[in-house]
Amino acid sequence: MAKGSEESARAAGASAQTASAGEHVAASVVEHALASVGEQSAPSSVEHAAVRIEPPAASNEHVRKSMKGNKRANTKPELLMRARLRAAGLSGYRLQWKVPGHPDIAWPGKKVALFVNGCFWHRCPHCHPATPKTHTEYWSVKFERNVERDKRTRRQLEEAGWRVHVVWECQLKKKTIDDTLSELFPQLARELGKELKTPDATAGDSAPDASVADGDSVALAEDAAPAHLHASHPSKTAGQAQG
Repeated sequence: MAKGSEESARAAGASAQTASAGEHVAASVVEHALASVGEQSAPSSVEHAAVRIEPPAASNEHVRKSMKGNKRANTKPELLMRARLRAAGLSGYRLQWKVPGHPDIAWPGKKVALFVNGCFWHRCPHCHPATPKTHTEYWSVKFERNVERDKRTRRQLEEAGWRVHVVWECQLKKKTIDDTLSELFPQLARELGKELKTPDATAGDSAPDASVADGDSVALAEDAAPAHLHASHPSKTAGQAQG
C-alpha cells in the first residue's frame, strides 16, 4: 500500500512539473506574440510616411491651374543650372539617373550627384518657406514625408559611395547665384577631374536667364494640391539626357 502511494506521489509530482513547464512555454509564446503585436502597432516613421493621404480639393479654378502648372522635371532652376554647368566646362552629366532619388543631375562614372530642390516642396533650410494656413494636417504630413525621403535618399547614395550636392531654388536667385556657383563649381571640378572655364564663360550665352527670378518660385498652395504632385521626386526615365 505504501509502495503504491509512493508511486502515485511520484506520478503526481511529474505531472505537476510537466504542467508547470507547459504553462511556462505557453506564457513565453503569449509574451512573444504580444511583443510582436506591439512592434506591428508602432510602425516606423518611414512606414507612416508611406501612407497615402488624399489631397484636399482646390478652392477655386485659379488655385487648381496654378498647382497643375508645377513641373516635375526640367524646371527653370534645373535648366539654369545645366546651362551654367555646360558653360563652366562641367558637362557629361546624365539626368534622373537610376539610383535612389533619381538625382536631377548626375555624373555616374564619378559617382557625383546634384539635386536642384524647390524650396517649397522640400522645405528649404535657408529661406524657410511658409506653410499653408489651411489643411495644415495634410501639409504637415506631406512635408514631413518629403524631408524624410530626402534624408533617406542622401544616406543611401552616400553609403553607396556617391558624393551628393544639394542646391536650393533660392540660392539661384539674382542676389545669391554667383556666391552659390563660385563655391559649388570648384568642388565639382575637383570631384569630376575637370578644369573650370574662365569666369566670363560661366555666364554663358546658352543660359536662359542670369538667375531665377523671385516670381518663378512655386506659389504657396493655401488649400490644394492635385494627386499627381504627391511625390517630390517622381519616377523619371534614367539617363534621359546628357549634358
